[in-house]
Amino acid sequence: MRSREFLVSELINNPFAAPLVLEELQSYGHFAEKALARVTRTHIFTVLGLFSEGKLSPDQVSAWAGRLENRHDLDFEFGDEGAVREVDFWLANPETCWPIDSFLCRRIESLFERRNSKRG
Repeated sequence: MRSREFLVSELINNPFAAPLVLEELQSYGHFAEKALARVTRTHIFTVLGLFSEGKLSPDQVSAWAGRLENRHDLDFEFGDEGAVREVDFWLANPETCWPIDSFLCRRIESLFERRNSKRG
């Protein structure tokens, strides 16, 4: 069996993560004493780029974000109240937030731009 760190990283970095990755991770559960990997805005933009190129469907984007949403063995850039966590929630829950489309992609870009300008 592959290490938990590797599997969590694969879950974040590969939106096409094979069911085998998910199956292996189930044996570890969602909880961990510390985060084993971090979801960053780069991960978000990579997935949105694949969506914009037509390589991922809205359902695939939502499934990727949903796999990350409630895990306690990873954390999010800028913390639980930060923009990356917020965007992951939007993407994981399009039925209650916004549909995954080009408008949402622009909204996400604007969110990160606003947050960057507040930090700078």
